[in-house]
Order: sequence, then structure tokens, then C-alpha cells
Amino acid sequence: MRRRAAVGILCLAVVAVGIWWLLTRGGSDVAAQTLPGIPANAFEMTVESVHDGDTLRAHVAVPNAVVTDAESTRVRLIGVDTPEISPAPECWGDEATARLNAMLPAGSTVWAAADRDAVDQYGRHLLYVWTPDGRFVNAELVREGAGTVMVFAPNTRHETLLRSLEAEASAAGRGLWGAC
Repeated sequence: MRRRAAVGILCLAVVAVGIWWLLTRGGSDVAAQTLPGIPANAFEMTVESVHDGDTLRAHVAVPNAVVTDAESTRVRLIGVDTPEISPAPECWGDEATARLNAMLPAGSTVWAAADRDAVDQYGRHLLYVWTPDGRFVNAELVREGAGTVMVFAPNTRHETLLRSLEAEASAAGRGLWGAC
């Protein structure tokens, strides 16, 4: 009887390890599953235009503690730096801008949340941004190789995630990692 119980426990352990292995061996699939969803403190914004791959112009639906008026504001995505498009386009600058435009076309609704510092020295709002269906835009740009990680303290909430996505993109030669 004890022998059967031991064999049964061993079989369950083997099955559990097998399931764990199958779930964790997927690389970017695992990263995609761990991307944070829209946080409870996020607020709604409407995209007016995309300036480049990491900067856009938007306005809030309802003024809040982060964006205090409903006028147009410049938004700089936290944690990601894409190649410049002016004065002359850098390698992958046009592609990064096109990617952000595809994810956040003019007129689209987004959800945004600040980290610790909400405004930079240029007066831009520093924000993490999500699409209404829950895609974390900052992370997707890094994962696709549209940009690299650039973090300034104290806005470090998602630094570890972004750095792991950058390592994956670089190793896979995605986007700028395979072209520049």
C-alpha cells in the first residue's frame, strides 16, 4: 500500500514538473503573460498625434492629480527610448514612429499612469500607457525592438521587466537589434 502511494506521489511530481517546464520554456510567451495590465490608478486620455516612437500628444478626458487640465499635453513614454526622426532619421526611427502610430492612432483612447515623477525638465508628462484592450505600450515597443530601455530614477517601477524584454529582443535580432 505504501509503495503504491509513493509511486502515485512520484507520478504527480513528474507531471507537475513537466507542466512547469512547458509553461516556462516559451521565452517571450512567458514575458507576454507577465506584462502588467491597466492599473487601478490609470486615467483615460485621447491621442491627438504621435511625434516619434516614444513621444505623443494627448489630452485627458477628466483632469486629475497627474494631468491637471484638459488641454493638449506632450507625453513621453517612461522607460523606452526610440531612435530620433529629426533633424535626420536615425536607424529605425521611422519604423518606431510608425509602430507607435499603429498602436495609438490619432483619436484613440489610451489609459495612462505615472510613476513617481510625472513631469520631466521639458514639461512633458512621463507616463506608462496601455491600449483599451490592456496592451502595455511601453513594454511592447521594447519587446518588438522598436526602442531600447532608458530609465531615470525614481521612475523605475517596470525597469526589470523592460530590461528582460530588451535582452530578448536583442538576442532575437528584433527591430533595431537586427537592422542597426
